Amino acid sequence: MRILVAALTILALCCPAQADCKAEVDEAFSKLRGSKGFRLETKIVNEKQGSLTMTVDYQLPDRMHQQVSLGDSSQKMETIAIGDKVWSNQGQGWSEVPANFAEVITKQLKETVAEPSKSKIDYECLGEATFEGKPYLAYKATLPAAPDETVKGDKEAPADANVQTLYIDKASGLPARNVVTKAGSDKRLFDGTFSTPSDIVINAPG
Repeated sequence: MRILVAALTILALCCPAQADCKAEVDEAFSKLRGSKGFRLETKIVNEKQGSLTMTVDYQLPDRMHQQVSLGDSSQKMETIAIGDKVWSNQGQGWSEVPANFAEVITKQLKETVAEPSKSKIDYECLGEATFEGKPYLAYKATLPAAPDETVKGDKEAPADANVQTLYIDKASGLPARNVVTKAGSDKRLFDGTFSTPSDIVINAPG
């Protein structure tokens, strides 16, 4: 569940922007939420826990299918949320998640995906930018370090903040890429790709 919450939190941080950028970024994510369904494919790197790849399909307002693979493993851990019910498959078959955990997941899904974000992260408008050979409108933000990211010393201090760069497709006006790096580094900690496949269907396992 921690993986899901972390991913949803990163997704939520995509949406806010400072005053002169807010309308453009909000419009992009409003379009995304207004689509029939969308997909977020990500690779996440954690220095302590290693890497994982994750694909999450969304059918708003309340359907989600998440698939996660750790490291180079071909085994997938899956989660499906529909309404107030959540099912999990950790490789041993599907089972319904207890109501108290399901409530946390579905609430997070509603607050960070289905509804406009309430985050106060500020963005810098970078204008037109080319990323991996494609043109985008780019936005940059400094993200607060996660609570468990600390620097050891005489006493623990927060680690360097991470930098998020959000790329919006110029033609469609939809979010396309969301990349998070360490401040002063090109190393990607989070690399997310948005798409809007027409065939996304999320049903209860059975």
